[in-house]
Parts: sequence; C-alpha cells; structure tokens
Amino acid sequence: MMNVANGERDVKMKGTFTVDKAFNNNVIVARSESGEEVIFIGKGIGFGKKPGDVLSEQKYEKVFILADQEEQEKYIKLLAREKQETLLIIHEAIEKIREWMGVELHERIHFALAQHLVLALERSRNGTEIHNPFLTETKWLYHETYRISQQVVAFLYEKTTVQLPEAETGFITLHIQSAIGREFLSKKESGDLIDRCVSYAEEKAGVSFNKEGVHFQRFVQHLHEMIERSMTNEYPIEKKMIHLLKEENSLCYNISRNIVRMIEKSIQQSISGVEIVFLSIHLQRIIAK
Repeated sequence: MMNVANGERDVKMKGTFTVDKAFNNNVIVARSESGEEVIFIGKGIGFGKKPGDVLSEQKYEKVFILADQEEQEKYIKLLAREKQETLLIIHEAIEKIREWMGVELHERIHFALAQHLVLALERSRNGTEIHNPFLTETKWLYHETYRISQQVVAFLYEKTTVQLPEAETGFITLHIQSAIGREFLSKKESGDLIDRCVSYAEEKAGVSFNKEGVHFQRFVQHLHEMIERSMTNEYPIEKKMIHLLKEENSLCYNISRNIVRMIEKSIQQSISGVEIVFLSIHLQRIIAK
C-alpha cells in the first residue's frame, strides 16, 4: 500500500491537501497541491471535515493513502454498500498486519482484503460452510504469514464476536502474501504444483504421508523454497552424495529427481542437483515415520 510514512505507524502528509469529500468520519477524498486525488483512510480523519477544508502537514496515526485510481474506485464502491463500523475494524486489522509483518503492503490489499473479510464475516454469521482446497499447502508454504492470519482472525472475533473458520485463515494468508509485493506463482499454480509433487511422491513410495507431521511440513516448505529461489549453484559434495543416495535409497532418489524435473518444467528454470539430495533426506524421514 502506498503511504507517506514518518516511521512505521505514523503518516505525515507532505504538503497540503484540500478536502473534496468526506465519506464518513474515517474516509475522505482530497487533492494534493499538484491536483492528485487521494483517499485517506483512518479513524476520525474525516470528523468535521467539509469540502474545501485544507489538511496541513501533520502526523496521523494508522492512516493509509490510496493513490491508485482503480483501487480508489473499487474502495469507494465498497464504502457505498458496507457499514462504516465494519470497514473501520477491517482497516484496524490491516494496520495490525502491517505492524506484525514489519513491511509495507501493496495498495491492493485495502480493497481486496477488505472485500474478502466483509464477505467472510457475512458467511460466518449465516453459518455458510467454507471449503479451502489450498489450506494444508498454505499452512506449510507460508507458515509465519499463516500465524499472523490467525492473529487477524482472533482480532476480528474480539471486535465482532464472529468466529471465522480455519479455511478463511488460509485465504487471509494468501491475501497478505499477495500484498507483500514478492513475485510468486499464482496461488492456484503454486498449490497445484505442490499437490502434484506430493501425490507423485505418495504414489511412487506406496504410502500416504501424514500431512500434519513435522517432516511433511519441512518437505512442503522445501518444495516452496525451491520454487521461490530456483537455486542453480553446484556444490563440490553434490556428486558424491548423489552417488551414495542412488546406492543406499534409490527409491527416494528417483522420486526426488523426478520432482525436481517437474518443478523445473513448471518454472522454466534449471535447479541445482543438490536439491535432489535435500528432497531425498526429507522423503526418507517421512517414509520412515
């Protein structure tokens, strides 16, 4: 999210802004001295504001600025149909995400996550059952972000007394990851690739993996890291270790080699042979359990 920051938690407006419209006590549309339209979102920022009022340089706690025109339009539509109190709680939740993550979030999160949470709260109030086919992979792929999403769910429960299901924790995790600004495969592509790798390994090993076990968690996490970093450097010890693996556990070696090939094909980039070693070790531990 674009914001003009003076420290992590305070926003200092640079220059002056003229109020065009106050949607409510917490959201205003304003223009900079150069004519750029922005939306300010923050508790009490719109209180008593009228068109033509001037906002001078000052600090505001927990204020976000939407400058992208498309994001502004989508957020304004959301304002028109949702309760002010609900959106303010969601705004506070997004501020907590930024605080807990310790990084700036892409501007898209304010509409995308706000819209999702509005619908999630509504579905939970109505008792609608939610299914998340990527939940297990999401928990292991984005472990730290998932923990933050659990805190978000707890915060929303504290403020609304509505308990979101675990499936929604997974969806919130994916929204946060998207807003961090890193380049990932899409959630479906990443989830499908991990699923294919795991299914292939189970089929060839002839066993069903314990999806809640720590060794499976490490295996899936390593697959994710392979996709992210695409490590190509070779290591002197690699050939000797691969030879030993072939001799001592050809099953895990062959599965791991083919998984590496599957990922290379998907990301269209070569991966170091040392990854076969790492995956083989993970698989040996899973199968041994």
